[in-house]
Order: sequence, then structure tokens, then C-alpha cells
Amino acid sequence: MTWNVHQPPRADGRTVLVTGANAGIGFFVAQQLAGAGATVVLGCRSRAKAEAAMTAIRTSHPLASLSFLPLDLGDLSSLATDSLTTRLDAVVLNAGMLIEGRDPDERTFAVNHLGHFALTALLAPHLSPGVRIVTTGSFVARTATFNEHEHDGKRAYAGSKLAQMLFGVELARRGVFSVVNHPGGALDSLTPPNRPGLRPQRLLLQGKDSGAWPAVRCVLDPDVRSGQLWGPRMFGLRGIPREEPVRGILADTDLAAAVWERSVELTGLDPSAALLRRQ
Repeated sequence: MTWNVHQPPRADGRTVLVTGANAGIGFFVAQQLAGAGATVVLGCRSRAKAEAAMTAIRTSHPLASLSFLPLDLGDLSSLATDSLTTRLDAVVLNAGMLIEGRDPDERTFAVNHLGHFALTALLAPHLSPGVRIVTTGSFVARTATFNEHEHDGKRAYAGSKLAQMLFGVELARRGVFSVVNHPGGALDSLTPPNRPGLRPQRLLLQGKDSGAWPAVRCVLDPDVRSGQLWGPRMFGLRGIPREEPVRGILADTDLAAAVWERSVELTGLDPSAALLRRQ
């Protein structure tokens, strides 16, 4: 099918949870899905920030169906999903953090990967039979190494995104509908073309509104298949989303299995077992 990023297929009757939906790429994923008619659950730490995001979404989509699910991905004991009252047809694992400098308590790995790993298992009772798990990674993961104890901020971010993308690929291998995407080179919210100092970068990069397109396509495109990787068309940095080959470190099945088993040890949860058991 020809994919129109500005007019995706209607999603009426479908419910989607988006983590980190109050800001950045997550906000635009939530906004675009709501515009397509989906009921969107905003998974965020702060109710105030979630409500501000919902107000902003309703300025462009007054009839948007939106709700809030409190989620602190850095605190596994707080991941309560009992307040969910409807089945989820898709989950977008988007929330992420990057701490510049040193990250002494390893929050980056905990939030970006372990929190999502555990959340996926805990959501099992609330997922529809045809649920799509959509994991948002980063192109920086391709040159990263896995080290759960990394303390350099940028390397910790890259490694956590590698772990999360390996999780998405491994989840598909284990029989769950799982798709991985990345936003390419997404700068600040809209990245106006006339902003001083950004004109050269604008030729290669894009704003976070466009960075949301791959995740939205992974949720709504009926031709998307489990195990695929989607990213921007132009050099993987910007443009309409397309399928990319899963290769290099992302295709390392031994590493993916090792990261999975270590994540089970650290969280005490196994997402694939939980999701397959519900079927």
C-alpha cells in the first residue's frame, strides 16, 4: 500500500498505550494515533504533564479519546496496570532518557530497557489476542555495546537502546507480534527550517513530529509483519518510514538471548512466557 504519513488508516475502536507520551516523540505518536481515531492511553510519571499533553492533543483533535496510566519505569515496584479497563490492541514502548555526564545509579538502563521489559510482562492480562508490541529504539544502537553497568551518559543511552531493540527482535522470535522502529535523526519538537544554526542539519535530520512516523506505521499498517525493523527512508535519518534489514548487532541471536535472560534475572519477569500464556 502507499503510505501517507499525514493520513494514516483509521484506527477507530483500537486502544493503544504509549509510554513517555507527554513529550518528545511519544507525544507526537499519541497525537497522530489519536488523530486516526485510536483511543490512546498516555503512560507517564506525571499526571500534570499527561493532562497538559492531552490538552495539547485536543487542540488539533477535539474529539480525541485519551486517558492516563501512571508509570514510573525506573521503579519496577510501581508498575501497576490494574487501572486499565480496556484491552490494548497495541503498546508503543517509547519512553526514554539520556543523562549527560555520569549516571551513577544506572537509571538509563533501568528506564529505557528494564522498565519496558517488565511492563510488557505485566500488561499480559490487558492485551488483545492480536496485540502489537512496538519498540522504539535508536540508530545509535547499531554501534553500541551491551553493558548494564555503563556510567557514561551517552554510552549508557546507546547501550540501553541496543538492549531494548534486541528485546523487540527476540520477542518476535519467541512468538509474540513484535516490531522495532527508530525515529532517525530527530531534533527538537518541530525543528523549524528557519531556526538559526539548524539549516544544514535540517537537510539530513527531522523534527520529532516526523520521528513519530515509524512507530505510527508499525501500529497501523496492516502490511507490517512481526520481527521487522522500520525507520526513515532517507539514509535512515529522515523521511517516510520504510522497512530496514535486521542485520549487524541487531541480528546477533546469541547476544539477544543473553540480554533476555539477564533481563529476566533482574526483573523476575518473562514477557514472552506471560504473553503466550494468555493466548
